Amino acid sequence: MKQHSRFIASAAAITVATSAIIPAASAATFTDLKGNAHENTIMSLVNMGVINGYPDGTFRPNQSLTRSDVVKLLGKYLVSLGHKVPTDYKTKMRFADLTAKSQDELLQYAALVKDVGVFNGSNGKLMHNDVIRRDQMASVLVRAFKVINDFDYVAHVKEQKFTGEITDLNKTTEEHQESINVFDYYDITKQKIFTPKDETKRGQFASFLYNMMKVETPNKTPEEPEAPILTIKTVEVQANNKLRVVLSDDKAYIVTLKTPLVDNVATEVSFEIGDKTYKTTVKYEVADLKVTSITNDNGSQFKIQFNHPVKLDKTLNAAAIAKLVSVTGIDRIGAVQLLKAELSEDQRTLVITTNNAVSLEGRYRIVVDGITSQTAKPLVKFDDIVTFTGDKTAPTITSVQNISATKVKVLFSEPINNPVGSTRFTLVDGTVVSGITGTIGTNATEVIYDLAGATVRGTLLASGTTVQATFGTIIDLANNLSSPNPLTTYLTKGNKDGFVPTLVNVTQLGAKKFKLTFSEELYAIQPSDLTIVQNTYTPGIVSVQVDPTDAKSYIVTTNAYLTGYMTISTTPGRTITDLSGEVNSFSTAFNFVTDTTKPTVINSAVVSDKGEEYLEFTFDRNVDIPTVATLSMTGSYVAQGYTVDIPANRVTQMTKHATNDRIIRVKLAHLLGTTVPAGATVYGNVSFTGLTGEFGQEVNNYASTTFVRGYDSQYSDQQLSLLSVQTSATATPGTAIDNNTIVLTFSANVDPITGSNPANYFIGQNATIEKATIRQDAPTKVVLTLKDNERYVQRGETLTISNLKANGSTFIMPTRQEIIYLQENIRPVFETGYQFVTGYDTVTLTFSEELINVLDSSFIVYVNNMPVQVKTAMVSPQNRRQVSIQLNHLFSSNQFVSISLSQSAAITDSAKNPLLLQTPIQFTVPAGIYF
Repeated sequence: MKQHSRFIASAAAITVATSAIIPAASAATFTDLKGNAHENTIMSLVNMGVINGYPDGTFRPNQSLTRSDVVKLLGKYLVSLGHKVPTDYKTKMRFADLTAKSQDELLQYAALVKDVGVFNGSNGKLMHNDVIRRDQMASVLVRAFKVINDFDYVAHVKEQKFTGEITDLNKTTEEHQESINVFDYYDITKQKIFTPKDETKRGQFASFLYNMMKVETPNKTPEEPEAPILTIKTVEVQANNKLRVVLSDDKAYIVTLKTPLVDNVATEVSFEIGDKTYKTTVKYEVADLKVTSITNDNGSQFKIQFNHPVKLDKTLNAAAIAKLVSVTGIDRIGAVQLLKAELSEDQRTLVITTNNAVSLEGRYRIVVDGITSQTAKPLVKFDDIVTFTGDKTAPTITSVQNISATKVKVLFSEPINNPVGSTRFTLVDGTVVSGITGTIGTNATEVIYDLAGATVRGTLLASGTTVQATFGTIIDLANNLSSPNPLTTYLTKGNKDGFVPTLVNVTQLGAKKFKLTFSEELYAIQPSDLTIVQNTYTPGIVSVQVDPTDAKSYIVTTNAYLTGYMTISTTPGRTITDLSGEVNSFSTAFNFVTDTTKPTVINSAVVSDKGEEYLEFTFDRNVDIPTVATLSMTGSYVAQGYTVDIPANRVTQMTKHATNDRIIRVKLAHLLGTTVPAGATVYGNVSFTGLTGEFGQEVNNYASTTFVRGYDSQYSDQQLSLLSVQTSATATPGTAIDNNTIVLTFSANVDPITGSNPANYFIGQNATIEKATIRQDAPTKVVLTLKDNERYVQRGETLTISNLKANGSTFIMPTRQEIIYLQENIRPVFETGYQFVTGYDTVTLTFSEELINVLDSSFIVYVNNMPVQVKTAMVSPQNRRQVSIQLNHLFSSNQFVSISLSQSAAITDSAKNPLLLQTPIQFTVPAGIYF
């Protein structure tokens, strides 16, 4: 039984809070609540004076709440209960996606709810325009009431050893699960299925709030005050070995650490102040990406350590690593050939294996360049002399791993050469084992042996049998002999793991396709191993294939429809077998749903496949293409500035995507012929004839598509290279490039598909690329359009370009990084409410930035809806954010004034960002002004 005790909230306080999201209504009843599940709780709150609806008489219970709504709601509530808005709310941003120019009310309450621990955001961002999910709403309400009542609801529910009734908790994080459990325990929600990822609706919120108000909390016995204990108040890292520590008595101490901190790694440190030892976690922040050390553990490998995680593939081949690292001997003259590189799990250490014939020892000049951090920071080029120590350590076997029932991997402590003599395989009693394959390569760190064909006296090796492997003489590159010599280890075929494989899940993929997911990887399943039965109906199995994204899953395709409850099982006498040799059988019932909803196009795109262009349509569910199915298109295209109708009604047959049952495609050459030129933008209306869903239902017949036609071409390995990058800060004199544009010039015509994909260009958090455009009259140039109103400072940034190809080429240009200079692009705006009548015929407006190019003709003014001539408009010499507009008109009290920009206006800030005035500036002349 659930136990509660009284919690009382201030209705007045909640009224203040909810006004942030629920405007006042003209009546206490609403036209859209009849029969709504939340009607009673909504009307209870209305009768209490807590909430109201909209002026049109509606409540809109199914409208979603945004995160901004909730921040303002909780912020106002906390203020009504005595909490203060932080005084630095406008200078210290609590969330990365808020700025000093964000809405003032949002800034105030965002700072408050963050500081008191009610609203935490996501990855440092508030994401205030996003809707708030039900699990998020549960957490913020529980946190809010914890702050208000100084009572830990989550801990209290845990202490009750409460078993909840909600069945879908596993669909959200542990923190949200705890808050939803509070809702369950206190009957704030009575649903067994909570749907935590769904959006929170206004009606749902009203019920949450009403039920929360009824929750009671245990009476708390006042605790005896404890003697004050000094604690750490703040810690400032001043150097890699020096901290400035302020304790709770506000006294500051300089602490010298015994061990220097590693760059950018959170480290727990301990130190003494007075007679007490303190512990805390600190990080020595270094913004630049740097090499912190280069060392060698053996004669064939060295490792490069970075102070930030780097953006590299997990493994790099010789060609890839040679572009980033060069090693030249000084004591041993000559370049060191590099074989491969592996990146550590934390992405801070790169282990490089050499392909040299001699061991690393002595001095080497090492150059590391062209690497970036995960946040796109370029590496500060490393070019220095490094001394490698001689390798005196003998190679050993570090581990043996069964990677399948027949394959065993042996790992060595360092790269080794081919052994002198071959590896011998015997049973424990010395009997020779034949047929085991596997070779140790030069500078190998591992070898994989396959026991599938292993035999003893002509008989296949039994599962679970242990084999002794005795290596020849193993030496490393520094000529150290293995220890012991020879090395010996043991391999086991099909070592049973004690767990039989089981069926975990069945997933319907279509009318004739489903997926079986097992508890572990299996040997291949054949169609004859499985049976599907529904009474006397037995669909045949066409194929069983391993899911390419999950080795534990198999995709089964049948030759007939799957519908209703069917039994899926191993065929009598057949089993499934895991990689350790354990066998099992299974049988399960699964309800296959017949989906007769008409498939609808959700996306269209042009793709290039083997030099030919295809127009692809993606549907919201699987489709089938009978042999008679066709696609037809009407519409128009734009080429060289002219709009031309697509000739006749273009018709062609469709084909299905090779691996995706929701995608159909047509060759553009067949659909458009030669009448629509390459580079034309096509605006088409498409209809499908004969195309059906997998259950035979017709598709929604019509769809529209817009695309740029490219070229069909032969395979080519033409290499694309970047010639120049121009921004507004670096443009050639006379070139008109605004602050939101970057122009890239390449050595050849750019492939329209890869070149116009914004995802192939990356700058970082300070600039968002919204569009990439290639003009037909300038096919070697790509114009990048940046997000407006985003950059507050002028600064250098790193532009990363990847995955581009020359038009018609199959060769992908190597990733290129360029340092570019971008000017700030925040457009000046009118400071709402800062307009003043400063003379009998003059009004002064205040803007967010200093302005230039203000002319008499820049503004259009209406007084009481009548146009008034502007005599002069000029920037104030004392404050260039202010503009004074003198009219051929005398102001009087209560006149309505409207000011907008003229079409010829060219007002900008000093960075040439145009003035943004989306709506007219409107105000009423104050009462009591007469001239």
